[in-house]
Amino acid sequence: MTVSDAWVKPTIPGTENGAGYVVLTNEGATTVTLIGVTSEASRAAEIHTHTMNDEGMMRMQRVPRLEIAAGETVTFQPGSYHVMFFGVKNPFRVGEQVAFQLQFEGAPAQDVVAEVRPIK
Repeated sequence: MTVSDAWVKPTIPGTENGAGYVVLTNEGATTVTLIGVTSEASRAAEIHTHTMNDEGMMRMQRVPRLEIAAGETVTFQPGSYHVMFFGVKNPFRVGEQVAFQLQFEGAPAQDVVAEVRPIK
């Protein structure tokens, strides 16, 4: 697994949650499954995506397992897959870095250091 373009949004003042993004590329010959994420920067971290409910409203949903086929690239981005940080210990500020670890089934865990970037 290759992890690239890791970044995190700055936290919104008065909130304690944050979101991070990466590009995951499975350069192997078999499917790899993303099964978790951990971070010392927050109380908890999970993989989430956005889904449309029956009323046409977008809502977040936890993704306990994300399969990435051989040769496939999955881009985490606003409105799609993302790392959700719950109980951020210190606000994420532009220019700082946030460390987390992605855990896989079928590949070694990956330590990631993401830059906090302004929202465009």
